[in-house]
Amino acid sequence: MFSVYGRMTALSGRRAELIALLVDGFRAGGDDSGLLTYSINTAWDDPDTIWLTQLWIDKEAHDTTTRSEPVAAVTRRVGPLLAQQPEGCYGHAVHVHGRTAES
Repeated sequence: MFSVYGRMTALSGRRAELIALLVDGFRAGGDDSGLLTYSINTAWDDPDTIWLTQLWIDKEAHDTTTRSEPVAAVTRRVGPLLAQQPEGCYGHAVHVHGRTAES
């Protein structure tokens, strides 16, 4: 399984709008995109920061979906809501809900 972790900082007062747009982006990929789960989390100590976690069946599913036009159209609308460049990293999920991924 392929995992994505990210941090985004919205322009002041625009966090809710950014969150709604991100949810639209995840939905735009469709039910068969290979996205197993995602979470959008708010930061306790910063009203403009959110943390994202995504779990995909594999990197190919992630790349195909995020490059699709429906997702790309939503992604283009994210930039104007950001106060700074997003940060993130990729990983390999090794243990999810009692299930161990093969290396």
